[in-house]
Amino acid sequence: MTTKPTLTEHRSPWVVFTSPADPWLASETAALAQRNGLVLRLDGREMRDPASVFRTFARDLSFLGYFGHNWDALVDCLHDWHGPGHGDQDLAILIEHADDLLTSDFLGLFVSVLAQAAWNSNLRLDGDGELGEWRQRTAQHFVFLLDHTAPVAFMERAARGMDVAVALSDGRLLVTLTDVDWPGGDPASAPWTAGPLSFADEKILSGRNIEGIKMFRDRLGCSIHEALDMLQSRSEHLRREHSDGYMTGQASQPTAFAE
Repeated sequence: MTTKPTLTEHRSPWVVFTSPADPWLASETAALAQRNGLVLRLDGREMRDPASVFRTFARDLSFLGYFGHNWDALVDCLHDWHGPGHGDQDLAILIEHADDLLTSDFLGLFVSVLAQAAWNSNLRLDGDGELGEWRQRTAQHFVFLLDHTAPVAFMERAARGMDVAVALSDGRLLVTLTDVDWPGGDPASAPWTAGPLSFADEKILSGRNIEGIKMFRDRLGCSIHEALDMLQSRSEHLRREHSDGYMTGQASQPTAFAE
Protein backbone atom coordinates (compact mmCIF):
# COMPACT_ATOMS: atom_id res chain seq x y z
CA MET A 1 0.00 0.00 0.00
CA THR A 2 1.43 3.35 -1.03
CA THR A 3 1.85 5.92 1.72
CA LYS A 4 -0.75 8.67 1.66
CA PRO A 5 0.77 11.88 0.28
CA THR A 6 1.56 14.80 2.56
CA LEU A 7 2.28 18.52 2.31
CA THR A 8 3.54 18.90 5.88
CA GLU A 9 5.92 15.98 6.49
CA HIS A 10 9.50 15.46 5.33
CA ARG A 11 8.82 12.45 3.13
CA SER A 12 7.75 11.43 -0.33
CA PRO A 13 5.83 11.45 -2.56
CA TRP A 14 7.42 14.67 -3.71
CA VAL A 15 4.97 15.35 -6.54
CA VAL A 16 1.23 14.62 -6.70
CA PHE A 17 -1.23 14.84 -9.60
CA THR A 18 -4.83 15.25 -8.48
CA SER A 19 -8.07 17.20 -8.88
CA PRO A 20 -8.54 20.66 -7.31
CA ALA A 21 -11.69 19.21 -5.70
CA ASP A 22 -9.72 16.46 -3.92
CA PRO A 23 -10.60 16.62 -0.17
CA TRP A 24 -7.01 15.61 0.58
CA LEU A 25 -5.79 18.88 -0.93
CA ALA A 26 -8.07 21.04 1.22
CA SER A 27 -7.08 19.13 4.34
CA GLU A 28 -3.34 19.28 3.67
CA THR A 29 -3.21 22.95 2.66
CA ALA A 30 -5.18 23.84 5.82
CA ALA A 31 -2.75 21.81 7.93
CA LEU A 32 0.18 23.52 6.23
CA ALA A 33 -1.28 26.97 6.94
CA GLN A 34 -1.74 26.05 10.60
CA ARG A 35 1.98 25.29 10.75
CA ASN A 36 2.78 28.72 9.26
CA GLY A 37 3.64 27.10 5.96
CA LEU A 38 3.18 28.68 2.56
CA VAL A 39 0.93 27.65 -0.32
CA LEU A 40 1.91 29.21 -3.64
CA ARG A 41 -0.17 28.84 -6.80
CA LEU A 42 1.26 28.89 -10.32
CA ASP A 43 -0.73 28.77 -13.55
CA GLY A 44 0.09 25.68 -15.60
CA ARG A 45 -1.47 27.28 -18.68
CA GLU A 46 1.54 29.60 -18.81
CA MET A 47 3.98 26.70 -18.96
CA ARG A 48 3.98 26.02 -22.69
CA ASP A 49 7.69 25.23 -23.02
CA PRO A 50 10.77 25.13 -20.76
CA ALA A 51 11.44 28.86 -21.19
CA SER A 52 7.94 29.76 -19.98
CA VAL A 53 8.29 27.33 -17.07
CA PHE A 54 11.44 29.15 -15.96
CA ARG A 55 9.82 32.58 -16.37
CA THR A 56 6.74 31.56 -14.38
CA PHE A 57 8.75 30.13 -11.48
CA ALA A 58 11.15 33.09 -11.45
CA ARG A 59 8.29 35.61 -11.36
CA ASP A 60 5.93 33.89 -8.92
CA LEU A 61 8.62 32.67 -6.52
CA SER A 62 10.69 35.87 -6.69
CA PHE A 63 13.91 34.14 -7.72
CA LEU A 64 17.00 36.27 -7.39
CA GLY A 65 18.71 37.74 -10.45
CA TYR A 66 21.31 34.97 -10.67
CA PHE A 67 18.67 32.41 -11.71
CA GLY A 68 20.06 30.84 -14.89
CA HIS A 69 16.75 29.89 -16.56
CA ASN A 70 17.64 26.23 -17.03
CA TRP A 71 16.65 22.99 -15.30
CA ASP A 72 19.71 22.76 -13.03
CA ALA A 73 19.19 26.36 -11.96
CA LEU A 74 15.54 25.61 -11.17
CA VAL A 75 16.59 22.81 -8.81
CA ASP A 76 19.14 25.10 -7.14
CA CYS A 77 16.74 28.03 -6.68
CA LEU A 78 13.94 25.85 -5.32
CA HIS A 79 16.40 24.23 -2.95
CA ASP A 80 18.00 27.51 -1.85
CA TRP A 81 14.87 29.63 -2.02
CA HIS A 82 14.91 33.27 -0.89
CA GLY A 83 11.31 34.20 -1.59
CA PRO A 84 8.58 34.94 1.00
CA GLY A 85 9.68 33.45 4.31
CA HIS A 86 13.28 33.37 3.05
CA GLY A 87 13.11 29.62 2.56
CA ASP A 88 12.57 28.91 6.25
CA GLN A 89 8.91 27.92 5.96
CA ASP A 90 7.38 24.70 4.73
CA LEU A 91 6.16 25.15 1.18
CA ALA A 92 3.58 23.63 -1.16
CA ILE A 93 3.64 24.76 -4.77
CA LEU A 94 0.38 24.11 -6.60
CA ILE A 95 0.46 24.15 -10.40
CA GLU A 96 -3.13 24.88 -11.33
CA HIS A 97 -4.84 24.19 -14.69
CA ALA A 98 -2.07 21.74 -15.51
CA ASP A 99 -4.02 19.60 -18.01
CA ASP A 100 -2.24 20.87 -21.13
CA LEU A 101 1.12 19.73 -19.77
CA LEU A 102 0.05 16.21 -20.75
CA THR A 103 1.11 16.93 -24.32
CA SER A 104 4.42 18.60 -23.45
CA ASP A 105 7.65 16.85 -24.41
CA PHE A 106 9.39 18.08 -21.25
CA LEU A 107 6.95 16.76 -18.65
CA GLY A 108 9.13 13.84 -17.49
CA LEU A 109 12.14 16.12 -17.03
CA PHE A 110 10.01 18.78 -15.32
CA VAL A 111 8.63 16.26 -12.83
CA SER A 112 12.05 14.80 -12.05
CA VAL A 113 13.47 18.29 -11.46
CA LEU A 114 10.70 19.13 -8.99
CA ALA A 115 11.18 15.79 -7.23
CA GLN A 116 14.92 16.43 -6.89
CA ALA A 117 14.34 19.91 -5.46
CA ALA A 118 11.88 18.54 -2.91
CA TRP A 119 14.23 15.70 -2.00
CA ASN A 120 17.01 18.20 -1.31
CA SER A 121 14.82 20.47 0.82
CA ASN A 122 13.03 17.80 2.82
CA LEU A 123 16.17 15.85 3.68
CA ARG A 124 18.33 18.98 4.15
CA LEU A 125 20.83 17.83 1.57
CA ASP A 126 23.06 19.89 -0.66
CA GLY A 127 23.53 19.51 -4.39
CA ASP A 128 26.03 16.68 -3.84
CA GLY A 129 23.66 14.72 -1.61
CA GLU A 130 25.57 15.62 1.56
CA LEU A 131 23.89 16.74 4.76
CA GLY A 132 23.79 20.54 4.82
CA GLU A 133 24.17 21.45 8.49
CA TRP A 134 23.63 25.15 7.76
CA ARG A 135 20.25 24.55 6.15
CA GLN A 136 16.92 24.47 7.90
CA ARG A 137 15.01 21.35 7.00
CA THR A 138 11.80 22.36 5.23
CA ALA A 139 8.90 20.40 3.83
CA GLN A 140 8.56 21.15 0.12
CA HIS A 141 6.05 19.43 -2.15
CA PHE A 142 4.53 20.02 -5.57
CA VAL A 143 0.97 19.37 -6.71
CA PHE A 144 -0.31 19.40 -10.30
CA LEU A 145 -4.02 20.23 -10.30
CA LEU A 146 -6.02 18.82 -13.20
CA ASP A 147 -9.35 20.38 -14.13
CA HIS A 148 -10.65 17.71 -16.51
CA THR A 149 -7.95 15.06 -16.96
CA ALA A 150 -7.61 11.91 -14.86
CA PRO A 151 -4.24 11.78 -13.06
CA VAL A 152 -3.58 8.30 -14.45
CA ALA A 153 -3.34 9.85 -17.93
CA PHE A 154 -0.07 11.51 -16.84
CA MET A 155 1.49 8.33 -15.52
CA GLU A 156 3.24 7.17 -18.68
CA ARG A 157 4.82 10.55 -19.42
CA ALA A 158 5.77 11.27 -15.80
CA ALA A 159 7.45 7.87 -15.57
CA ARG A 160 9.93 8.93 -18.26
CA GLY A 161 11.62 11.31 -15.80
CA MET A 162 15.16 10.42 -14.80
CA ASP A 163 15.34 8.30 -11.61
CA VAL A 164 11.60 8.77 -11.14
CA ALA A 165 9.18 6.15 -9.83
CA VAL A 166 5.42 6.50 -9.96
CA ALA A 167 2.41 4.97 -8.25
CA LEU A 168 -1.38 5.27 -8.25
CA SER A 169 -3.22 5.62 -4.96
CA ASP A 170 -6.85 6.65 -4.35
CA GLY A 171 -7.05 8.05 -7.87
CA ARG A 172 -3.96 10.23 -7.42
CA LEU A 173 -0.68 9.90 -9.30
CA LEU A 174 2.29 9.99 -6.95
CA VAL A 175 5.92 10.62 -7.91
CA THR A 176 9.08 9.88 -5.96
CA LEU A 177 12.79 9.31 -6.56
CA THR A 178 14.12 5.77 -6.31
CA ASP A 179 16.58 4.80 -3.62
CA VAL A 180 19.01 3.44 -6.21
CA ASP A 181 20.59 6.84 -6.82
CA TRP A 182 18.85 8.97 -4.19
CA PRO A 183 19.59 7.89 -0.59
CA GLY A 184 16.47 8.14 1.51
CA GLY A 185 14.30 7.69 -1.56
CA ASP A 186 11.80 4.92 -2.12
CA PRO A 187 12.54 1.34 -3.21
CA ALA A 188 12.31 0.91 -6.97
CA SER A 189 9.78 -1.87 -6.53
CA ALA A 190 6.07 -2.34 -5.93
CA PRO A 191 4.05 -0.28 -5.33
CA TRP A 192 6.47 2.18 -6.99
CA THR A 193 7.13 1.58 -10.66
CA ALA A 194 10.42 2.99 -11.90
CA GLY A 195 11.22 4.04 -15.43
CA PRO A 196 9.17 4.08 -18.63
CA LEU A 197 6.09 1.89 -18.50
CA SER A 198 7.23 -0.39 -21.29
CA PHE A 199 6.56 -3.75 -19.67
CA ALA A 200 3.29 -4.24 -21.56
CA ASP A 201 4.57 -3.06 -24.95
CA GLU A 202 4.76 -6.54 -26.44
CA LYS A 203 1.10 -7.15 -25.57
CA ILE A 204 0.07 -3.79 -27.03
CA LEU A 205 2.08 -4.14 -30.21
CA SER A 206 0.65 -7.60 -30.88
CA GLY A 207 -2.93 -6.40 -30.29
CA ARG A 208 -3.41 -8.44 -27.08
CA ASN A 209 -5.01 -5.53 -25.26
CA ILE A 210 -6.89 -7.56 -22.64
CA GLU A 211 -3.62 -9.13 -21.54
CA GLY A 212 -2.02 -5.69 -21.53
CA ILE A 213 -4.77 -4.29 -19.32
CA LYS A 214 -4.36 -7.16 -16.87
CA MET A 215 -0.60 -6.62 -16.83
CA PHE A 216 -1.00 -2.93 -16.00
CA ARG A 217 -3.54 -3.76 -13.30
CA ASP A 218 -1.34 -6.39 -11.67
CA ARG A 219 1.95 -4.48 -11.92
CA LEU A 220 0.57 -1.07 -10.91
CA GLY A 221 -2.02 -2.23 -8.38
CA CYS A 222 -4.66 -0.11 -10.07
CA SER A 223 -8.27 -0.59 -11.10
CA ILE A 224 -9.34 -2.01 -14.45
CA HIS A 225 -10.50 1.46 -15.51
CA GLU A 226 -7.13 2.98 -14.61
CA ALA A 227 -5.35 0.14 -16.40
CA LEU A 228 -7.44 0.85 -19.51
CA ASP A 229 -6.44 4.52 -19.35
CA MET A 230 -2.81 3.44 -19.03
CA LEU A 231 -3.11 1.14 -22.02
CA GLN A 232 -4.59 3.94 -24.13
CA SER A 233 -1.87 6.38 -23.05
CA ARG A 234 0.96 3.93 -23.76
CA SER A 235 -0.64 2.92 -27.07
CA GLU A 236 -0.74 6.54 -28.19
CA HIS A 237 2.93 6.93 -27.27
CA LEU A 238 3.84 3.85 -29.29
CA ARG A 239 1.77 5.08 -32.23
CA ARG A 240 3.63 8.40 -32.19
CA GLU A 241 6.96 6.65 -31.82
CA HIS A 242 6.22 4.40 -34.77
CA SER A 243 4.93 7.31 -36.84
CA ASP A 244 8.02 9.43 -36.11
CA GLY A 245 10.30 6.53 -36.96
CA TYR A 246 8.45 5.87 -40.20
CA MET A 247 8.55 9.52 -41.23
CA THR A 248 12.32 9.64 -40.70
CA GLY A 249 12.89 6.33 -42.44
CA GLN A 250 13.85 4.59 -39.21
CA ALA A 251 10.90 2.26 -38.82
CA SER A 252 12.13 -1.29 -39.33
CA GLN A 253 9.13 -3.28 -38.21
CA PRO A 254 5.40 -2.72 -38.84
CA THR A 255 3.43 -2.05 -35.68
CA ALA A 256 0.21 -3.94 -35.08
CA PHE A 257 -2.53 -2.26 -33.04
CA ALA A 258 -5.98 -3.65 -32.41
CA GLU A 259 -8.75 -1.35 -33.52
